[in-house]
Amino acid sequence: MKRILYSIIFCIVISAAAHAQIGKAFPNMECRNLDDGKISLPSGLIGKKSVLCLAYSQKAQEKLEKWLSEAIPKFVLRGDETSLIPLEPYNVNTYFIAMYTGANKVAANNASTQIKNNVDKLLHSYVLIYAGDLEPYKTKLNMINKDDPYVFVLDHKGNVEYMYSGAYNAKAMDDIENLIADEE
Repeated sequence: MKRILYSIIFCIVISAAAHAQIGKAFPNMECRNLDDGKISLPSGLIGKKSVLCLAYSQKAQEKLEKWLSEAIPKFVLRGDETSLIPLEPYNVNTYFIAMYTGANKVAANNASTQIKNNVDKLLHSYVLIYAGDLEPYKTKLNMINKDDPYVFVLDHKGNVEYMYSGAYNAKAMDDIENLIADEE
């Protein structure tokens, strides 16, 4: 009986922690896109909702690839190869952020060049590189599992409206799409 009670308490604590950042401001983050343009988050996003996908480990970046393959057509291109007339993208900011922290900060420039060479030029402005400390984001955004990517939806003011962590999930994608659908 005690095990069941402890399991329930553990699930409640984890669930509460995962949603602790909802409604709070996304912490400041200085990034560069693949064309070497600077962008400040969330201040550079004010006025539109935003979808941010973050990864700070190789395993997380690998899991993020499925998010990319699903999110780019929905949020950036909004059409498919068979469409005669692709739909306009949602009126949201969309960024995929590779985070280089700790000892990996020094590898950010080389990684940026490598990513740039492997990503379609049309998408360079949507891919951001962050090189800096992890702790402010890990703590404020509850990014505790380094092997998972994190997907955030920010409101018009840069506050976290939704958060999901882990491998691609169709339900999570539907939730995100429903949150931003009213921005068209």
